[in-house]
Amino acid sequence: MKKKALVAAGLVMTVAASLLAGCGGSPEAAAASSGAAEETAAVSSSAETAETSADSAAEAESAEEGPVLNPKERDIYVLQDDSYEATETEGGYRHYKCEATGDEYSYETDPLVYTVNPKTGEEITVNGKANPVLPEWEHVPDGEPAVYWSKEDDEWRVYLYGSHDLDGTGMCSKDYVVWSAPVYDMSDWRLEGTVTDINNGSTYGGDKLFAPDCAYDLQTDTYYMISNQMYGNSVLRASGSPAGPWDESEAEWLIETNMAYDPSIYIEDGTIYITGAVRGSGYEQYPEIAEAIAADEYSSGMKLVGAIFQLKKDLSDGDGIEAISWLPNDERIYLPIFEGPSLDYIEELGAYIFTYVSNDIGADGTSYNSTIGYVWTDDLMNGTWHYGDNGVEETYPELDYLISGNRGNIISDTSGRYSVDPATGEMTFSEFPTHVMGNNHGGIARINGQWYYFGHRQITTEESSRQAIAGRLTIEKNEAGEPLIRPMEYTSSGMLESLDAFAVTEASSACYLLEAIDHQAPSIEGKNPHSDCIVNAPYITTTRDENATYAAYVTNLKNGSIAGYKYLDFAEGAAGVKLLVSGSLNGSVEIWLDAPAEEQGGTRIGSAALSGEAAADAEKVTGSDGTEWSWISAQLEEVPTGVHGVYFVFSNEAADEICSLAEFVFE
Repeated sequence: MKKKALVAAGLVMTVAASLLAGCGGSPEAAAASSGAAEETAAVSSSAETAETSADSAAEAESAEEGPVLNPKERDIYVLQDDSYEATETEGGYRHYKCEATGDEYSYETDPLVYTVNPKTGEEITVNGKANPVLPEWEHVPDGEPAVYWSKEDDEWRVYLYGSHDLDGTGMCSKDYVVWSAPVYDMSDWRLEGTVTDINNGSTYGGDKLFAPDCAYDLQTDTYYMISNQMYGNSVLRASGSPAGPWDESEAEWLIETNMAYDPSIYIEDGTIYITGAVRGSGYEQYPEIAEAIAADEYSSGMKLVGAIFQLKKDLSDGDGIEAISWLPNDERIYLPIFEGPSLDYIEELGAYIFTYVSNDIGADGTSYNSTIGYVWTDDLMNGTWHYGDNGVEETYPELDYLISGNRGNIISDTSGRYSVDPATGEMTFSEFPTHVMGNNHGGIARINGQWYYFGHRQITTEESSRQAIAGRLTIEKNEAGEPLIRPMEYTSSGMLESLDAFAVTEASSACYLLEAIDHQAPSIEGKNPHSDCIVNAPYITTTRDENATYAAYVTNLKNGSIAGYKYLDFAEGAAGVKLLVSGSLNGSVEIWLDAPAEEQGGTRIGSAALSGEAAADAEKVTGSDGTEWSWISAQLEEVPTGVHGVYFVFSNEAADEICSLAEFVFE
């Protein structure tokens, strides 16, 4: 097989760090260049954001030209011409050399797709994890997934970079953590540790770390992380490992937050591109864009627009920006977004894919920012961007959905509005949210041959305990030869096609939680007509204690409440069910397949009494908080077989809480 060359002869270094001591010239010249870079001011805007914190304001005042660059000092090794990259079936070879010292190293990589687990020797038939993806005690929203070769583990691993809802008192903390898993066993997630920490303050401003992203520069074997330090700067840092760390005091490049909110990073042939959601105080300095926005009367959501910044070869040159694209599209000369941009190139589509948090307005005026849309182009910086196709027909064509994207380009929605019709198997869209709503943000990755979208879901009654979720995507071309990304369905099974009905299912994996069948799921973010009803709806509790037991469960289950799980595999049939419950136990529960009511296509297969009498002789377990839980059993009236959604519908004659649900299992 012919090996694909990765570099051309005469490769030129493309990062500011190439000026550092050890490579690219004499030590004296490199030191002088490094000093010059450290004295170069970061890019700044003439318009200051009103949200700048007192800390970052003080830092800016103490430095006449703002914080200075402090690139990470390291030897730069350049990829050599004999290198070639892995394919799905063939391994790769990477060979690097430092042109200043002559030192070199090389390593081989496995094929991108494993068919056999190298640790066990067993064929890979099931690979993934139910939602949430990470342990219940961990809360990493805004997750950007990426597959990188781990030299330490000698294998391909998927890494998840995101914010950190550390304590539940507010969105995002002052640190980042990274988790990873081998691509052949994505049930085996490992905490890589804290990789950036500004708890003691930061040279580059900001009092919180919002959504980050990481990209790998193959040419120099370097991993770049772009971090959003609110409300200061978005900072680009370098590391030699996909697991970091990225030193908080070292910056290769930075840009004010209002120019690159929720930034992401993409690297192509050694050139770095930063995408950002640009705030009003950022785009106002660009007259053409500001005038177009004013003429369109664009005012929905956070009134942000998308942009791509192509960085210069020398990141310390001026503001470090070579060119800017405002993603001119079929509707406007700019792309309106809510937040959360992410950029990828998908080879089989021959297109660049730009995903973003949309601002979808429902039929009743409800604002949803749980939706992820996408646009595409075949020319990154100079092309027209087109709204993507997702294969789901418009349900309400008379309404204007071109607010921050349209119905046709949404590929993820953690409010549960995209689902599979149990009768036809077709993906359908409903205006009726079935899971607590809030923001969403993440990215796309192909892992061991399968495409996934990683985002986050809301739990509890607040928006500060978000959890990483994932779902399968189908990526192909439509009849016109254009990109078509079919939406991921938000499910309990997550990365898996289904869960084993005869294995214990954690109740906290619920993907469908309603106060009543005719009452849509509530919102936990403001400016939403359903934000005041969370207290009446069932919700998932949270824990941050990794040693806790029975601490994450579904609670506030009252008369009419529904907890749903998609999808469970009953194989050849189930005869009974056991539910682990606690509380007053003053009601009953019905078990439904496919939908929670007959008029929606559901089938009732049984019921169970939830009473003190039923619990009296039941097996008991005690949670780490001292709560006693009872395993209540019931025989099924019909025998379910195959794969189905499962819905528990609770009822009693009072208005008080019936129980909490921790686990269930079919027998």
